[in-house]
Amino acid sequence: MSESKPQYRRWKGKSVGLWKRRFAISRYGLRLCLSGKIIKAFLFIGIGQALFLSLIYVVFGQLLTPESSLVNWIEKTGGERAVTIINGVTSWALLYPEICVDGFYRVSYFLMRFPASLLSIVIVALFIHKLIAHDLASQAIVIYNSKALTRWDYLAGKFTIVATILSLVWIFPILSSWLIGNLLAPDWAFFAHTFPSLIRGLVVGIVATLSLSSIALAVSSLAKKTGTAIAFWILGWISLNLISDLSRISYSWFEYVNPLKSINELSEGVFKMDSLITEAQNSLPFIDRVVAKATSLQSLDQIPASDGTLLAPLIALTAMSALSLFIVHRRIAVS
Repeated sequence: MSESKPQYRRWKGKSVGLWKRRFAISRYGLRLCLSGKIIKAFLFIGIGQALFLSLIYVVFGQLLTPESSLVNWIEKTGGERAVTIINGVTSWALLYPEICVDGFYRVSYFLMRFPASLLSIVIVALFIHKLIAHDLASQAIVIYNSKALTRWDYLAGKFTIVATILSLVWIFPILSSWLIGNLLAPDWAFFAHTFPSLIRGLVVGIVATLSLSSIALAVSSLAKKTGTAIAFWILGWISLNLISDLSRISYSWFEYVNPLKSINELSEGVFKMDSLITEAQNSLPFIDRVVAKATSLQSLDQIPASDGTLLAPLIALTAMSALSLFIVHRRIAVS
């Protein structure tokens, strides 16, 4: 009895586009990374920043409206001194809106870098082992490579996972608080006055998200075991921070090996807080006396001005991101 020859059968499945396959990697990765309750709690803290900033901006807008209920309540409970302060702030905002209104937003976005930096390190430490290290340890990378996906497609999917989570810490609070604060502002002119601060905040947030996402993927790909990735991430930040602090003595380029140091330098150059203080001092001289009473400084001129360096931190972050992506690409190729 002769064996029957195998017959060709046409595949009847539904064809899926390339971007949908990339999205499948990101969707599964996000579900895996967000499965823990602890990381969800930290993400809610990041989202809480947006609600807190929105509340502050709404209150600030109401303080600049003489007819608002908040101003009427302050005038009734605070007396004549409160009325004088409120009228003075309102008059200053009307005369110098680009300093008062935009300056208020600029200061708040500038201060946001401190909690965002800390949250980024903690949040990534909670899910970094579930990125490339998880696929390498479970040999899932072999399955990904056997599909109609290139290494860059796989890398794009994993990069989207980290960037999406970090954007909830760096970008979402800025964008959402700006939108809510201006929609509930007393005047539509707030959109124009605060737009420069929005651009400054988004520039720092986007650069921080892209660079930290690249570094997180590199650290995850270097670990052969999932538990090792967390240790690499934490020890790496401690080591880079020590190197950056020691290098300040000689002012060498090694101080930029710490990504957070580079992001902070970039933030100082983008927001230019020293120029904002100078403009406020020129428009309202009594600010100088207020700061002198509240601090040990005799004048605002004694506040150290930032050098406004943008090129050095940008070069450092770009080099670290490029090196990280190269390491990830090579690790995937070897596997």
